[in-house]
Amino acid sequence: MNVTIVLNQNDEIAFLHDRPLDFKPEWAAIDIELAEIQIFDSEGEQQSLKLDQLKKEIYEKVCKEEKILLVEIENNDATKPISTITVHLMVSTQIK
Repeated sequence: MNVTIVLNQNDEIAFLHDRPLDFKPEWAAIDIELAEIQIFDSEGEQQSLKLDQLKKEIYEKVCKEEKILLVEIENNDATKPISTITVHLMVSTQIK
């Protein structure tokens, strides 16, 4: 599965993926240092996905966000969304 996090045209954090998730997502968690997003459903089932390296602008925005837009796209083309859902977001970072 190809995945990435971008800022969309409305300045929202959006997680783009090119295949359906295994379940209906309820919330997500991002570990910045591990470059990983975990998506959870209401039953506690989860799916972990590796992320591309985040640009500094996106990294700073992600650290402040409480929600993320999950967008399934067609053929890895961000201009062709198939489905979208906004879920609560938890961000994990190490204190340095």
